[in-house]
Amino acid sequence: MYLKYIQIVNFKNLKNARFEFAKGANTIIGENDSGKSNALTAMRILLDDNYYYNTKRLKETDFSYALGDWKGHWIIISAFFDEISSEDKANEFCSELTPENEDENFLKSYIRCKDYDYGTVTLFIRPCKSKRIQLAEAAKKGNFESVRSQIKLSDYEFFYTSRSQTDFTDEKIYKAIVGDIDAGRYINPEDDNQSLLGSKLDIMNVWQHVSTVYIDALRDVESELRKPKNPIRQIINTIEGDIDKADIDEIKKRIIELNKKIAGISQVSNIGDKVNCKLLEMIGAIYSPEIKLESRLKEDFATLARYLTISPSNQKDIDLLGLGHLNVLYIALKLVEFEVNRNRELLNIMIIEEPEAHIHTHIQKTLFDNLQVADTYTQVIMSTHSTHLSEVSDIEKVNVMKKIDETTSLVMKPTTGLDQFGSEVLEHKMSFTKVLSRYLDAKRSVLLFSKGVILVEGDGEEILIPALVKKVLGVSLDEMGIGLINIGSVGFENVACIFDELRLQRNCSIITDSDVVVDGADKSSTNAMNLGTKRKQKLDKLFEKNTYVNAYYAPHTLEVDFAKEENNKKFIIEIINNSYTGKKTIDKHIRNIKSGTEAQHYDSVMTVVEHIQKGWYATLLAETIDETAVIPEYILNAISFAAEDILSEKLMWKMVQHFFNSNEQVPKYNNLKVAFDTATSSIDKNKTIKKFCDEIPESMISKFISNAGGLNDR
Repeated sequence: MYLKYIQIVNFKNLKNARFEFAKGANTIIGENDSGKSNALTAMRILLDDNYYYNTKRLKETDFSYALGDWKGHWIIISAFFDEISSEDKANEFCSELTPENEDENFLKSYIRCKDYDYGTVTLFIRPCKSKRIQLAEAAKKGNFESVRSQIKLSDYEFFYTSRSQTDFTDEKIYKAIVGDIDAGRYINPEDDNQSLLGSKLDIMNVWQHVSTVYIDALRDVESELRKPKNPIRQIINTIEGDIDKADIDEIKKRIIELNKKIAGISQVSNIGDKVNCKLLEMIGAIYSPEIKLESRLKEDFATLARYLTISPSNQKDIDLLGLGHLNVLYIALKLVEFEVNRNRELLNIMIIEEPEAHIHTHIQKTLFDNLQVADTYTQVIMSTHSTHLSEVSDIEKVNVMKKIDETTSLVMKPTTGLDQFGSEVLEHKMSFTKVLSRYLDAKRSVLLFSKGVILVEGDGEEILIPALVKKVLGVSLDEMGIGLINIGSVGFENVACIFDELRLQRNCSIITDSDVVVDGADKSSTNAMNLGTKRKQKLDKLFEKNTYVNAYYAPHTLEVDFAKEENNKKFIIEIINNSYTGKKTIDKHIRNIKSGTEAQHYDSVMTVVEHIQKGWYATLLAETIDETAVIPEYILNAISFAAEDILSEKLMWKMVQHFFNSNEQVPKYNNLKVAFDTATSSIDKNKTIKKFCDEIPESMISKFISNAGGLNDR
């Protein structure tokens, strides 16, 4: 058996969350304050006997921040164990978890192995029965809020059940169990629906058969190894019974001899003699006790284990190891402890916060890969910020957390329904899950961490777009939380498929070329244009109903469309002057760029690009441009969509400041901040670029929109 799902309701910023796990090593990733640690804490409250949590430790801040008033509400933490075999069920504990009859309605939203049984364990942190009766009666009498306001944390109880087949994350189910508190309705405990709550359970039975070990992110390894209950001591305590009796007797004999040897040292025995003399002087011979100084090293093996430690073979002390090696060593010790202590043979769970702490990139990857070992009896669940760990993570074993607002976070599973994506449009029968698992290297796994994503097809866009955003808008893509990913081809659907209502609920912009033929241009390609048309048709059809993915098309190519903007021509001309030596060639290209026909303009731009090579040309352009550059409209629209839900007022103010301070042609405002604050005061807290540009007065921002933002289209 193994832990398949955890449901968490009303705990801190996890209002309604469900995590899905698999055998082996699982990861929970997400931005800061998204709730990763909260999820691990909830698991420990339910499953870790070393983290015994009760009403004395319960705090008001444990309740969902989105509730407002916590009083009367319940916290629910429920574990779903899958693949309970007939051998497992031979253990009475497993039989206690497994429902007698499977509820098909419950299982509709759960993926499980049908060849085995499943079981559940649930914790309800709720008001005690007498208080719930008072609340229910008060709801009928009309004085519900008065009674509710008197609820205290000490009125709460921890109630454990098994066999529940309930989706507690469903708001309707919660109201059926607890009541609609906002509407002043509360369920009387006499009317509890046991089919929803499950059968009462002694949690000690769970803790005796499910072993949970926790490794903190902020671990002081040296200090941990000095504690009485350090991993070495725990291991020795377990294996002591396996040590040969003759070896233990030999050790005891040597300790007795050592004690005698120490006591027989003249300098040591002299101390005893001096103490005796001093006693005689102080209280006389009648009342003075006869004493001696002796060595009493303990002879039992468990006590000796306190003196066992680990040190590197080529150094004198463990203190000489760096933080990274100390962290790896500690995790290794915990794994050994876990293995030798697996007397609770049903399931071992290791919870690790940020295993990458102080660890080199390659060691991170190797460590994570090797944490997959022994998955028949050990399951690893870890939180991480590391893109390197996400690289080697099986995407099927990743849970992604998204911070919706200051009170609530969302849990997303990247692979939900992924293999069914595009089945009616795409001709191949590929497994998107397997392909994406291979694709997510350290560079591209940023799509799992970003708040918004832009997919581009080549090096030119990857190099130039971030530079344009920084120099023209005054903020970076990183500041906006946007990840720009170079697909290296035009197979955008293979990556964009991960963004969906069922999977990662984040905006994804696709930027690609239409490659439209310019009449009369030597460098034009009808074939490229036809491919561009087909690509557009395919992407539009695949994502027409997907609100999280939008495609934005360059009329021609990035290089050509950038050079078409009048204000950008000076940058191209500077590159031409620095890249060619022949005056004739320089004059010809500059003339075509400045005032040539569309075909001449196209030919010159593409000739210069091919002469310098695309990636290097983009690099030179990124170094040449300044704040007066104009970002092509399709790129601005793509940035706008990717940042639609994440652009903050601080970033907007930074953009406005940058524009007005860096453009000499723009009128100066002595009270620019006052004007900005007045203009934005009516905009909702969750501002978007569209709202920003729609609602800021035209008189103040018109030139910003046309020169720097171009964002009025979104």
